[in-house]
Amino acid sequence: MHYRWGDFSLDRKGSLLTLGGCQVEASRRVLDCIAHVVEHHDRIVGYDELIFAIWRHHDVSNHQLSQIVLQARRAIGDDGQAQHSIRTIPGIGYRWVATFRPLEEHAEPATATSPASSCEETPVASSVAPPPAPEPAHSAPAYVSLPKKPRLRAAAILSLCLVVLAVGPQRIESLASNGSNGTGLFSAADRALSSDPIGSLREALLMGRFEDVREGLATLPPDIADGMEARLIEIELDIRRGRYARADEKLSIQTARAEATGDPVWRARLLLQQSELKNRLQASGADILAPAQSAVELLESAGAQAAPEILADALSRRANGLNLSDRFEEAQRDLIRARDLYQSIGDEHRGAVVRGSLARVRMRTGDLSDALEEMRAVADDLARHDDRIREIFARNTMTKIQIELLRWEDALDSSDRSMALLQEVRESERRYPTLQLRAFALTGLGRLREAAALLEDAESLKSERRDFIIPAIHHLEAGDPTASLEAAAREFESSRIDTRSNLLLENKDGAALLWVSAARALVATGQPIPTPSEAMTQLLNDPKTATARCARGRWLFVQGRSADAEIELRQAMAEFDAHNQLYRMVLAAEPLIDVLLQRGETASARDVLIALRAHAPQRVDDDYRVALMQLKLALAEKDEFMIEAAYRNVAISGRERRPPDELLSAYTKHDWN
Repeated sequence: MHYRWGDFSLDRKGSLLTLGGCQVEASRRVLDCIAHVVEHHDRIVGYDELIFAIWRHHDVSNHQLSQIVLQARRAIGDDGQAQHSIRTIPGIGYRWVATFRPLEEHAEPATATSPASSCEETPVASSVAPPPAPEPAHSAPAYVSLPKKPRLRAAAILSLCLVVLAVGPQRIESLASNGSNGTGLFSAADRALSSDPIGSLREALLMGRFEDVREGLATLPPDIADGMEARLIEIELDIRRGRYARADEKLSIQTARAEATGDPVWRARLLLQQSELKNRLQASGADILAPAQSAVELLESAGAQAAPEILADALSRRANGLNLSDRFEEAQRDLIRARDLYQSIGDEHRGAVVRGSLARVRMRTGDLSDALEEMRAVADDLARHDDRIREIFARNTMTKIQIELLRWEDALDSSDRSMALLQEVRESERRYPTLQLRAFALTGLGRLREAAALLEDAESLKSERRDFIIPAIHHLEAGDPTASLEAAAREFESSRIDTRSNLLLENKDGAALLWVSAARALVATGQPIPTPSEAMTQLLNDPKTATARCARGRWLFVQGRSADAEIELRQAMAEFDAHNQLYRMVLAAEPLIDVLLQRGETASARDVLIALRAHAPQRVDDDYRVALMQLKLALAEKDEFMIEAAYRNVAISGRERRPPDELLSAYTKHDWN
């Protein structure tokens, strides 16, 4: 088969790549890489699939694959930034996105000329994308992207043209109607053409078009550029792009200006940005709450001078600080008040955002299932309003809840949508946590190679924020307790989150729990017991939360204090049970079953498994760690039928995970007579 796109031609059978009739020098692996993604242009090609297509075996690192893809892009004039031909789908694989057309076998392909020809002077590694062929027979799904540094007026015109081409004149009237609330694509373009540059910038910021915003700020008239609204947008842009130090510096400058003018509304809005910045930096709930509290007080004292939507914004931000401080009833009151204010001015979009915040309060109080359904509805509403960044946040929250409920496949599905949105909002600060969350979902499903690639992608991002909880979990599942121990220690030292109910162990208590789990895994390999830091020792000696009690229970078991360990683990498990936190129930059940089996109390161990299964039998049975517990119990009871069934479940649910050596040894040494 021959393929042609622009001036390029690929002869699959003859392994020949040409540009304008001139041969492009490329290795066989590079040609195989290009050919495979072109041939499967209708879908994403996974990492493992592409590795096998190129090398014919799987014993190849992701780094080696990345180098081949890099060479392939250079051969066809693509690059890692533009990705106009081979697009990276982080954590999944690659997809061909350039327009092309296949030629029949009997068609005349472009032939390479001799070395003495003018081909020697043809630049191959051009970064200019070739124009699409007219009326192609096949094309990959279209991805609409604006120029890298467009003027807002030009971007708006382009957006309108794309709307006309995509949906036809007959739907323009419908789009105009749908966009009348200021949230649709037609509305965004129309605003850019209007005399409302600030409104246009806010629209672009909402849609994640950060380059549009940066360019628009640079071209504002001086009197507008130095005004309050433009400065607020400038700071918000830095926060959205993860440039926290720069945002903090600008906040200090503008706060001094606002205080000099005595404008309470300006000061309040800057305080709200301070609260948001602290939230992004994972400050304590009290630190996030303080500036938001001051902002609400300023706005309430300003009376009619403060617009309802600004007061509603402040109430929402204060509710976030209250929520992160475990003051849930107060948070709900603020959010309901904010919702009512948005309703009074007919702002359905921001009303949906507040509903998402209310769902997060319910989530933190343990009402996970209802919170999940509400968050799904909120995410769908945000999608209708084209608020991609907040939709990513909502989908990520769904992923977290689904993991807590052991709904691993559902968590992966939610992250699919988040990853797709990242392709549209390429500079979003949500990229780092989204990559990590998908890695967590993949780890829970035993797809360790894909998860490792995602974590590498996340670490390569230029971000001022670094989280180590999910890497610690991944290292532990992948059988590297030393790396897990180091990651958990780093998280414990750096984490400032103090809420007791945060999901996915994202606080000091969770870091301590993972550190102890890694320490126990190390001891199982014959290593000496690691020594915790002074601060961690204090937490383990005086636990304040169920997660900390679970960590203490595991630590006591490592030290051989089984009776004391059982007390802590049972109490932790009961608290997790009350909040329907299945993921953490499993973390408490694992060592508790070991304690009971060590004493020969198989009936009590079975009761622990029954308590787990009471919530969601199928989801619990499908979990890899539960399968390991079932195998341990079956071996202790010497039930051969259950041993075989449990072992099969371990093999199926484990995928790329290797069961502990001591468990494999017990299985192989079992007397089957």
